[in-house]
Amino acid sequence: MNSLGTFIETIDRQRKTLEVHTDIDAVVSELRRQFETRNVDLVHRSLGSLDETGFVIVRDPDGEFRGALGIDQFQAVLSPRTHPSWELAETNQDRSALFDFLDNTLFASYSRRQMLATAREIEERAWRIGSGNLYSGFQRASAFAAQTEVYDRLGSHGSLAVTVFLDDAWDASVPEGVTVVSEPDSELGKYWLVVFDGGDNELESCALIAEERRPGEFYGFWTYDPPTVRELITYLETTYDIA
Repeated sequence: MNSLGTFIETIDRQRKTLEVHTDIDAVVSELRRQFETRNVDLVHRSLGSLDETGFVIVRDPDGEFRGALGIDQFQAVLSPRTHPSWELAETNQDRSALFDFLDNTLFASYSRRQMLATAREIEERAWRIGSGNLYSGFQRASAFAAQTEVYDRLGSHGSLAVTVFLDDAWDASVPEGVTVVSEPDSELGKYWLVVFDGGDNELESCALIAEERRPGEFYGFWTYDPPTVRELITYLETTYDIA
């Protein structure tokens, strides 16, 4: 990969199909609204004689079955939460199934609130594991300034090592356990990213990367694919000399 944008371009070529199995018109309308900002084709199918809310099946570009999920589990996308990672870790709600279900599915026009909620999922995993490396790109110093309390706790948690990327200078104090990489006038000003290497277990690795194509609107994807995460980390470490 020769740029952060190349990662998004690769996923852009992997269009999926969502089969929505339900007889509730309002559910279909809401899911169409939510997924019109993703690179997926949404197909509606009737449940027939089944008496339930319904479910969704995802198929890859070749039509192969990738997974199924109950419609009630989509609440995490319909009403995203932005709680800090330690609060998410203490809840009983398991959101991992939904995020695994939408793994490597491109999204468009995500708001800052939706981006923050998605970033929190990856930070929560890093908090729960408590070791390894967490890489976060905030674009601008002002965005990182709003999250210093969160990253002060992440950087001092367990043996977790945290690296923050900024497009402009950081003149304030650096939270304990956090390394700040500043590269003015670079691609870092365009991309919001959060990457976790999984600590001692590569299967726990995950990443989010999105380009701000219009002010406050982001285009990108998240992934739980270890090779993709590993390639993204290699790119960051070699490009910005943090290995």
